[in-house]
Amino acid sequence: MMELTELIDTITADFEKTRVQEKDGDYFFFYAAEEKFPFATIVTSDNEYDHVSNLNRGGLFRLNIGIDKSTFAAMFGSIAAKAGIGGYLDSGIDFTEKNKLFPHPVYGSMYWISIINPERETYTRLNALLSLSYKKAVGRQRDV
Repeated sequence: MMELTELIDTITADFEKTRVQEKDGDYFFFYAAEEKFPFATIVTSDNEYDHVSNLNRGGLFRLNIGIDKSTFAAMFGSIAAKAGIGGYLDSGIDFTEKNKLFPHPVYGSMYWISIINPERETYTRLNALLSLSYKKAVGRQRDV
């Protein structure tokens, strides 16, 4: 398993001009001067809006990555979901399983994916997905 600090350090080293903002123990990864739309986040505990991963079990964190529609559909298109926020909550997915990619429990309908406590070997696949999200963030800054 990758430790939280190792994952944070790896993401910031792998993606140029990445800025990490910590708030209440959670981490938001932004490209350059971006302030609103992180390309990835790490949550370290449950809260009133999102507790389905049961992160308060101790030592757990969930990496969340915003990808594009076509990649998301290729990965999870076969899973039935309701439209809108929280659309995957009743889909039968185990949102507590470690080292397994799944649609974000709340923001899956916005093409966010998640993984709890990824293993180092999983990071290669995650890096490709992070790269996709990072490139979207870079593009948004260039469009400004």
